[in-house]
Amino acid sequence: MKIKFWIILLSFFFWVQTASSASLNKNDGALIISKISTAELQDLFARYNFDEFDRMKLKVPRIYLKTLPSDWKDFPEGNIKNRLFIKILLPLVLKVNEQISKERADLEKISDKLSAHEELSEKEKKFVEEKAVKYDVFTPAKDESRIPVLLLGLMENVDVLPPSIIIAAAGIYSDWGTSRLALEGNSLFREELWYTDEGLAPNENKDSEYRYKTFKDLEECLASYMLKMNSHVNYKSIRYARKVARKMNKRLYGQQIVAQMLFDSNLQNISGLINYTFSYYKLHKTDYYPELENIR
Repeated sequence: MKIKFWIILLSFFFWVQTASSASLNKNDGALIISKISTAELQDLFARYNFDEFDRMKLKVPRIYLKTLPSDWKDFPEGNIKNRLFIKILLPLVLKVNEQISKERADLEKISDKLSAHEELSEKEKKFVEEKAVKYDVFTPAKDESRIPVLLLGLMENVDVLPPSIIIAAAGIYSDWGTSRLALEGNSLFREELWYTDEGLAPNENKDSEYRYKTFKDLEECLASYMLKMNSHVNYKSIRYARKVARKMNKRLYGQQIVAQMLFDSNLQNISGLINYTFSYYKLHKTDYYPELENIR
């Protein structure tokens, strides 16, 4: 009985310490974390059985970190750290994909309405125009053909992306979250801003005309990069491959994107690194229908 008492007491003391150092907020089935140490995060993932990410049809708890752990730069480099980095990003990538899926579903409803020769409301037309600006879809048309043309482009651009590619790119560009940009600006992909004083100046050239884009949290950073993949001309070939896969009632996987990158002169330099990274960590399995699971 005495041993059991001390175990309970020590467990209580541990949780008091965790609660005092971590900043967690449960909201709508998600655990939103503003501050946490690496050790506390590892324990948290274990409590919610988020031990692995390399199995198919994975259930991923809605644990959303706003920033990397407070002691991330001091945590030893290596496989354990990299795998933890992957587990930090996976729920956030899936969350952004959920938001993209919602946008696409709304656009599909409008498209179906047009196909049925029903008149669109001004609100629906405005929604299409706003998404066209967001996803860089353009047409010079001014007549009644404008909305159908925009919808056609949006159906190619507004779609989910394989988590494996996003996470592998984040690991490569940010040196697994240890770069100055990642630690100071939640910036994982070295996105640039030109001719502005905003963002972080590059260390190598303080007087450069560009800055590195910074973000309020990791989710905003991931959403920005995923929007870039869904809108920038450099990724057009990838979006077309995804469009073809969807027509065949299939989904696009990371391996297919890397293969497409090899044929694209703008992306060849990064494709090999991404391919090695998601192959080594079996990240391709995160593409096989992972699902976010509410925190109970």
